[in-house]
Amino acid sequence: MLPSRTLAACLITFSGLAALGCSDGTETPAGTSPLAVPEGCNPIAFENDCLLPYPSDFYLKDDASMPSGKRVVIPEAAQMKDRNEKPFDFTVSHPIDGFSAHQPILVHFKDGVSTEGVVFHTDEPEKSLSPESKVILLDAETGKPVPVWAEVDMNTLEPSERAFILRPFVRLENDKRYIVALQGLAPASEAAAGPLLAPPEGFKRIRDKRADTDPVLGPIASRYEKEVFPALVAHGVSRETLQLAWDFTTSSEEVNTRDLLTMRDDLIAKLEAKPPAVSNVVVKEYTQGMNEEAGENENIWLRIEGTIKVPLYMESVEPGAAIHRDASGKPAQNGDADVPFILQVPHSLKPADANFESARILQYGHGFFGLAEEINYGFMRGYENERKYIAAAVDLWGMAEPDIEIVLQKALSEPGAVFSFVDRIHQGIINYIALSYALKGPIAALPELQQFGKPLYDTNKLFYYGISQGSIFGVTMLALNPILDRAALGVGGGPYSLMMSRSASYQQLYGMLQSQIQNPLTLTKLIALSQGTWDRVDPMTYAPHLLKDTYPNSPANRHVLMQIGIGDHSVNNLASHLVARATGIPLLDPAPRPIWGLESTTAPADDALVVIDFKLATEPGIECRLPTEAEKNDVHEDVRRNVKVKDQLDLFFQPDGQIQNTCDGACDPE
Repeated sequence: MLPSRTLAACLITFSGLAALGCSDGTETPAGTSPLAVPEGCNPIAFENDCLLPYPSDFYLKDDASMPSGKRVVIPEAAQMKDRNEKPFDFTVSHPIDGFSAHQPILVHFKDGVSTEGVVFHTDEPEKSLSPESKVILLDAETGKPVPVWAEVDMNTLEPSERAFILRPFVRLENDKRYIVALQGLAPASEAAAGPLLAPPEGFKRIRDKRADTDPVLGPIASRYEKEVFPALVAHGVSRETLQLAWDFTTSSEEVNTRDLLTMRDDLIAKLEAKPPAVSNVVVKEYTQGMNEEAGENENIWLRIEGTIKVPLYMESVEPGAAIHRDASGKPAQNGDADVPFILQVPHSLKPADANFESARILQYGHGFFGLAEEINYGFMRGYENERKYIAAAVDLWGMAEPDIEIVLQKALSEPGAVFSFVDRIHQGIINYIALSYALKGPIAALPELQQFGKPLYDTNKLFYYGISQGSIFGVTMLALNPILDRAALGVGGGPYSLMMSRSASYQQLYGMLQSQIQNPLTLTKLIALSQGTWDRVDPMTYAPHLLKDTYPNSPANRHVLMQIGIGDHSVNNLASHLVARATGIPLLDPAPRPIWGLESTTAPADDALVVIDFKLATEPGIECRLPTEAEKNDVHEDVRRNVKVKDQLDLFFQPDGQIQNTCDGACDPE
């Protein structure tokens, strides 16, 4: 874009909204007029996209009310827009004081970006540490490179609509500044003007020292000379060949965790003083058989339904409710909620006489927008009977079946509020913790759960089993739970901004958002920028506190078994690996393949990630796109159903249990 030389030439609009910045006739020393930057756009690359690159400290403004003293502010011109050109911004409803430590880094070039020679997740991560790498991520404080890979959004076929996406191999540190640099990138479009992508004009002027007197670029250039270019040059990068560079600062941990930690600490204080009341108890007893209408059940002997009274931290108990806050803005109790629970005892645990041993009990975490009722679905009730477990569950408010309708309504009518259900997930996690307290005390003491003067289950044998979503939020919940000290997490991962772009589970929601957004680049932005909202509950936020650096009032020793399958089309393996690295959990050897960044351990082990290889002909999720019908598989389900996996769980779910290798060598799958 040629810079305007007169005031009259500047009076044009940008996207019908924002006026171009105007020249006053002053020229830079190089004889170039100040760059006409649309108001509100990032000056370094606005001709490619007003918002991008993102995250960027261009959007970080002073705000003493925030923990870091900063706040992310996105001007209206740079905000995402729906198909009706209505702008929306997630940071308004969920303010952030920096950028996510685990969100995608987005940039856009109108000619697209060729990924040839770019470090990909299938490459050795160390390649990205070289000063010759086409994508570079540096810790601005230490100058050390951070392993990173890059890709393009393949959910659209048009290169000019694709975001170029950088993803760190590791969780970044909170409250830390990072520098991004791109060099040697070629265009994807055959119609491009040259063999390499041209630097955006704003950045080019800054790089070439032609911006000192530019009223917009000058202050940015001054900061680059002090805080960006020296670190890159020290790393061995040639300034002259840079196509784009910028920096961003990650958010404080406090801004992401303070709501949930405030609720958690208040809940613990209340439930330690007085366990949750259990009421509305209804008991159903079944004889063994197939005709449930006749009072028979093939697997279940007793089914107990009831409610537990839990402090409510929401404006209401209804789906879509926001967090209830006091005058200072902190979450505050808003009465109580009667949270329904289900508990089932299988026929295999029906005592014949007083010599029976009190059983193990599993607190279960259900799947994607599922229900507590999943403990009564085919697999779980068969598993309970086969392996002799009592099971109990509550819905995860926020991402349970009753929440689906309002989420889809938001997707179709108000995409900027589609992830507002994250507020209610806070209460869902609180309800899970409250259930742990209830299972330790008042539920265990129910008369219906006593036989021959003894309890049917041993409160010292209370364990957690989370599947899929129950595994994903299981990481978050367990890091906060003061009671549960042994957990198995099946087919989980994080962060959500990575999973959503590759998951078959999100196809319906993705399609609805697509109908309202329509612009593929904007949809990629929506997924990436949503991470600032997800961070409040995302497993990647809490994973560092699961096994190490645990929160106050955590169990003295917490042990975790993670189980995943290669090629899972619902929770991509990349997401599983990221969470594993963030927790510091080791990989159980022998494994089907190594996983970068994980230490190895052998059985018996206290904590481990176990990988099952079902020998798929094609693995979905290699590229950044939703899986096709042909790529979908049964791995997500088959992990839990595998007999060797169940054997492994059985040995682990003991008060002094350990993780054993129940496979013949690597699990492939036996």
